[in-house]
Amino acid sequence: MAGQTWTGLTREGVTIAIPNWNHELLLPRAIDSALQAIACLRDKGVPGEILVIDEGSRDGSPLLLRQLEALYYRQGLRVLALADTGSLAESRNLALVHARYRYIAFLDADNELVPENLPTFLRALQETEAAVVYGNLLMRKPASRCARNLLSNESVQFKLFQHNYIDAFSLVDRCQLLDVGGYEVSLRALEDHEMWQHLAVNGRKIVFVPLVFGYYYVLPRSMGTTAGNKAQEAEARNQRIYNQLQARAHLPLNTHLLRFHPALGYF
Repeated sequence: MAGQTWTGLTREGVTIAIPNWNHELLLPRAIDSALQAIACLRDKGVPGEILVIDEGSRDGSPLLLRQLEALYYRQGLRVLALADTGSLAESRNLALVHARYRYIAFLDADNELVPENLPTFLRALQETEAAVVYGNLLMRKPASRCARNLLSNESVQFKLFQHNYIDAFSLVDRCQLLDVGGYEVSLRALEDHEMWQHLAVNGRKIVFVPLVFGYYYVLPRSMGTTAGNKAQEAEARNQRIYNQLQARAHLPLNTHLLRFHPALGYF
């Protein structure tokens, strides 16, 4: 992130950032949920926008995105079309740089927000001054409207240094992520897991909110199911950096077991 300039660091509001690579058929669902979420925020006096970062798609996504941007630009939809980014971490860093607002909801193109819940997550982020807030994700198969399982449904525990159980689908404080240097661009998998560990060991708060944040769709050829050796290499790297001596369970962790809801406080 060195040498980058950015704007809007203290401008209150939410940018919904959607990285996309060849998800033409799923983009409308993700963008529709984002448009509804922005409308919910505006009803409460909170400004917002949607920033789609297309990573050199070849499946018709660029044409679709140009059409959607023309239709919904006044509702806050912007598209950043790239030739290629090389990694999802780079796309997330571009969102950190190009967002107009302080808070960013990271929404993958194959997933879907629960629009009416986003204002509550924003309140939780602001009131706790956390780097990240996240909530329950309902897992679905693409052909089914029935939720099958839960994801990201536990608060941060020491097992985070063994494996990842918190998805990137979350709401973040852009200032704090930029302050720690953004996402690690050398990674081709598990960039979100590396970020959570990085924030935790640097004393930042990662807070679980017991509310549904969105729907996580399980696709047969998604990055999570095809990462293979890249994921194994990334996991080995993360273990070497963050828990090589297996000592994390015996060290203080500022973000351990943080659960918060604006109506209840910490519990």
